[in-house]
Amino acid sequence: MLTRTQRTLYTLFTACLLAAMVLFAYPGIACAEEKPGAEPISTIILKHEPDSITPLNLKVKLGTTIVFLNNDSGPVTIKFLDKLGIACKAPVNFYADLWGNYETAAVPQGGTASLCFIYKGTYKYEVKRLITVQNKASEQIATGTITAEE
Repeated sequence: MLTRTQRTLYTLFTACLLAAMVLFAYPGIACAEEKPGAEPISTIILKHEPDSITPLNLKVKLGTTIVFLNNDSGPVTIKFLDKLGIACKAPVNFYADLWGNYETAAVPQGGTASLCFIYKGTYKYEVKRLITVQNKASEQIATGTITAEE
């Protein structure tokens, strides 16, 4: 079992590694400070703890790509409760229904899902995970918000 400090270091290392992989895979994406007009990236860490979504409430500029990193011990699903309309570029592991509501299938441990916001607004989402207590499976739901601003 990892200590809290080890888990925190692992989470930070994983987030940095993910950001490096995204920047390597998409050389046109850079941090806003590095290249004017480039798409910024924000990461939301999903984990199996009382603070299961970090950060819980996130404010971003329009055009920001949000990367959800599953640092939980098992798969999770993410579903936006508010209609996003159209997301910029191709969302990764998200799909939209006919009404513009975005959600994922199961995102495995260590997996990611991402999308980009082009409309202003506050969007509520939920993260579902399956937990087992005394050999009984149940669903645990945590909610967070993303506010997209100009």
